[in-house]
Amino acid sequence: MGHDDGRREVPVSADRFDRRAGSLFDAAMEVELDDGTAALRDEMLALLAELVATRLTDRQRQIVELYFTDGCTQAEIGERLGISQQVVSRQLFGVVRDGKRIGGAIRRLRVLCEEHGIDPERWV
Repeated sequence: MGHDDGRREVPVSADRFDRRAGSLFDAAMEVELDDGTAALRDEMLALLAELVATRLTDRQRQIVELYFTDGCTQAEIGERLGISQQVVSRQLFGVVRDGKRIGGAIRRLRVLCEEHGIDPERWV
């Protein structure tokens, strides 16, 4: 998607982020965990919920909750919020502009997780 200012944007692929089994966003996960791992997971879930509630924009928060918690598709979220599926995708995953990935709630959450000592490759 070209812009008048000459910048080039390309949507980011959502494939590797889509509700991966074992991620913190997998609300219905039914894997048995030992007590220590379950306690750590509960702590990470609580911290991630706090980050979603307090460190994303209102629109990003709505979209993240609908997508990962409620399991809505991007098209369903767009219909509910009165925006296009493309806007939903950009809010979730950002875009690549001039070879650099920018924006997106998932990118923001990964950065926040790293800042709080959460390994995003393991949990997000």
